[in-house]
Amino acid sequence: MKKYLCSLGSNIEPQRNFSQAQAELKALSKTISFSRNIPTSPVNMNTDRNFLNALFIIQTPMTTEKLKSEFNRIEEALGRDRSDPQRSFKDRTIDIDILGKLEEKPQVPEYLTSLLTDLGLTP
Repeated sequence: MKKYLCSLGSNIEPQRNFSQAQAELKALSKTISFSRNIPTSPVNMNTDRNFLNALFIIQTPMTTEKLKSEFNRIEEALGRDRSDPQRSFKDRTIDIDILGKLEEKPQVPEYLTSLLTDLGLTP
């Protein structure tokens, strides 16, 4: 089993989309823990919509590639257009990213480091 540190973000109906995404993520693993949700300003985007962000740790036998594929499936089910080459610069219903395997101490964006302690990790 591998443990991955991941992030979750939304700036389109974030409360609703977070709830749905977290339910889908819990269906992928019985061992998953989420940080609290925090509001953040958009990074490298021209939008008036603030984000809701969180971190989570998921334990799974899946490879990184398979897990990312599952995350993409969830994003698409919640309305994200993954075929749009500009998707990284647009508002989104949900964004789920793998930051890395936990034992490799993945880099966490500075605006999310305060959430590490929620998961029992040190910044």
